[in-house]
Amino acid sequence: MMSKTLSRRNLLKLGTAGIVGALLPGRSAFGLTDQASFAASRRNNEDEPKGYGLALAGGTLVRAEPSINAKKVRALKRDDVVGIFDQMETKSGSAYNKLWYQVDDGYVHSANLLEVPNSSGNVALAEAGEHGFWVELSVPYFDVRSGPGMSAGRSKYRYYGGTVYKVKDVVKADSVPDESKLLFGAIDETWYMLDDEQFPGRYFVPASYMRVITEDEIAPISEEVSARDKTITVDLKEQRVYCYEKDKEVFTARCASGRNYNGGNFQTPKGEHFSYRKTPSQHMWGGAVGDDGSFDLPGIPWVTYFVTTGVAFHGTYWHNDYGQPRSHGCVNLTAANSKWIFRWTRPVHDPAPKNWYTSVAWRKPNPEEITVVKVV
Repeated sequence: MMSKTLSRRNLLKLGTAGIVGALLPGRSAFGLTDQASFAASRRNNEDEPKGYGLALAGGTLVRAEPSINAKKVRALKRDDVVGIFDQMETKSGSAYNKLWYQVDDGYVHSANLLEVPNSSGNVALAEAGEHGFWVELSVPYFDVRSGPGMSAGRSKYRYYGGTVYKVKDVVKADSVPDESKLLFGAIDETWYMLDDEQFPGRYFVPASYMRVITEDEIAPISEEVSARDKTITVDLKEQRVYCYEKDKEVFTARCASGRNYNGGNFQTPKGEHFSYRKTPSQHMWGGAVGDDGSFDLPGIPWVTYFVTTGVAFHGTYWHNDYGQPRSHGCVNLTAANSKWIFRWTRPVHDPAPKNWYTSVAWRKPNPEEITVVKVV
């Protein structure tokens, strides 16, 4: 099965309309493996799911009605994938989160069900170029391989849908697996070798599972507005982010700020700060292995740092429960909301991929090219 490939130069020649057409996913074919179960995604012969959800914890309950007091239909295992047919706000849930998803056989509270992409027919780029390019995992999850091909050993990481990575090489696998044995379909011989700025190693993912991120989709928002006229307020009591252009609110979203873990103070620091560096992806880790507060999270998307100790706005794929503190100091947002802030804040992100990781030495930015962030 031959891969459809594009060079980076040809990709840019396509233009926005051409890129969208070239990157449209093929039909995904799900097969069952021992890794996870995929619930039936059809309630009858006419209904198709509007999206897909990933269970974030074992024991996530499907209920007969969108209420925490409703009858339990079944429990999902961690990383089970279910079709999402609708979403709704009800009177039931936590004090701050009453969003529910309708799945094939009931309803799941949103706190432990993450909306994930499910497109496995992405067009591959033929070359990585001198500095590589950026991609987003477009299937619910993938167990990263130590070499190109499904027969290669697994790395320690499972990447999740919506996370972002830098491709440093494009390679071919020696063989193509039987499609009937694939969980999310559409793997062919083209694979991407990915970079990891924290733990360099051999990380390979099928190109068909990676959507190429174009420059257009991360172009700056409201670039014509003066940096001095853009401000952000993070209200810790409300657990909400507000963005203003002068005195006009242009964006708001629920968030999850820092809290204390194991006696340590990880609360998001109050005061006036400023955004100073961005990266489309960051591998964040901390704590001793096995401790309750430890974490090791590759591919965190759309990171905007605003405190020099490493506090940032960023996307989150390990929970979907915004409205209460639960981070190690950063301001957790959905991937879509963190991407908006990434695009809107100053300084404008550096378009050169070689400069997008945060290993570059810190330099105090021009005060005319920052966005003030007030944490109250």
